[in-house]
Amino acid sequence: MLMLSPTPPAGDDLLQTARLTLRPPEDADLSLLHQALSDPANRRFGADGACASARLSHWQALWARDAIGPWAVQLQDRPQHGAIGFGGLSRGLVAGVPALLLEFHFRSDFWGCGYAAEMSLTALRLAFDRLKAGAVQSLLPPGNTAARKTVERLGLRLKGSVADHPGEAASLLYEINVAQFSERPPQQPEPTPFGA
Repeated sequence: MLMLSPTPPAGDDLLQTARLTLRPPEDADLSLLHQALSDPANRRFGADGACASARLSHWQALWARDAIGPWAVQLQDRPQHGAIGFGGLSRGLVAGVPALLLEFHFRSDFWGCGYAAEMSLTALRLAFDRLKAGAVQSLLPPGNTAARKTVERLGLRLKGSVADHPGEAASLLYEINVAQFSERPPQQPEPTPFGA
């Protein structure tokens, strides 16, 4: 069962990791989100730049409602790049059951550097240490081997599949619960090589 406190502690809307700044997405991020979702490398896995505006609005609504949502991810040492990716936690439903979901979408020119794993590890720590979640799930396209390796290196385990988009292959459902997360040393996994 998913157990969440109502909101994370104040000040968690801007976080920094070893290399990244994580912040709520802003209207100014729309062009970079569109670029990431329109990238042919991302389109192989169902990304669609045409939905960038709706997705950004949805994420902003999640932040307003829940005080958590996917972050805009920036490099601390190269802020001129703007958001190189987007990802984090959101509350949603999986097969009609409330869930805390982890997702990430990065521009392909920043793949293979471990940024998705670094952001995701921060999201998992937030989920289990601050939000007191019982579990975190992630829905991934079956063909996205690199994303699957990333979540597996973080300790998420394949639990099954969910037919969440009519007419498309079922998404793979990965999950990690609080006990599994506590058993693993909280360290940064190795980056997943491009094309893995």
